[in-house]
Amino acid sequence: MTERSRASSLDVLSVVPSSTVSGSLTSIWSAFQEGRDRGDSPFVSAVNAAAHTDRLGFAFAVGYPAALESLVPGVEFPAALCVTEAAGNSPRATETTLEPNNGAFVLRGTKSFVTFGNLATTLIVSARIGVRPDGRPSIVAVRVPAGREGVRLEELPDTPFVPEVPHAAVRFEDVAVSPEERLAGDGYLDYVKRFRTVEDIHVAGATIAYLVGLARRVGAPVASLAGLTADLVALEQLSSQPPLDPRVHVALHGVYSRLETFVSGEEFSAILESAAADERTRWARDQRLLQVAGKAREARFARAIDSITG
Repeated sequence: MTERSRASSLDVLSVVPSSTVSGSLTSIWSAFQEGRDRGDSPFVSAVNAAAHTDRLGFAFAVGYPAALESLVPGVEFPAALCVTEAAGNSPRATETTLEPNNGAFVLRGTKSFVTFGNLATTLIVSARIGVRPDGRPSIVAVRVPAGREGVRLEELPDTPFVPEVPHAAVRFEDVAVSPEERLAGDGYLDYVKRFRTVEDIHVAGATIAYLVGLARRVGAPVASLAGLTADLVALEQLSSQPPLDPRVHVALHGVYSRLETFVSGEEFSAILESAAADERTRWARDQRLLQVAGKAREARFARAIDSITG
């Protein structure tokens, strides 16, 4: 691939203002897959797809599975991470079990809230497989086809914001798992904990790309987008860094702070005022998405600062 043809997050500045925006999950996912087929990274593919959509829900819908594809290379798209249970998402709250069975495994348990669970091709599931020497649960992650026998899906009601993003409860009733479907490493540290940061990076990138695309469509001055595009470049760099590195959390905190400042400022108010009425209505409904997991991000930032300065 030549230098001129290699895609990057900066390509969002080239969004044609009159271009047709995506109108469904299928179209936004197809746009993402086109980028992956060209050899673009999950982050770049998500960003360039999100720049052509007309709502925050579709931006999230491409950022989330891109994060999973970045975390678990080669996973069949779209995938969903199955972690949350009735008591939470910590190792001690995990009651789903993976038990040895004649050289393979059996998966049993229930995940209460799975984003895209009812649409996913592949499910990445955290489960107990015993107890560590210190008494804490030993957590593994497995990759299971969503259509496998014993996987039971229950679609949940729409959330009050970004209703385009469906959720489901998932039960695993004696689901057969092969040794090859058990992912290497620690299920909590290498997948659940890492995903929190990887998701933040990819969803922030897709969100910013949507905002840049909106600004280009309404004819906002390109100069007003300099800060957003700089943040996209920063996020693209962060997407290739170890997600548990405390320096990543410091930089990510800076990006989210700038994003919050932008969407609450006069420049964005003017951009939004020029948008179509239905897009303004969706933004008013969906902007709560930017605060989801905010307290957890703040806690990671505080721990990162302590780690660096202590």
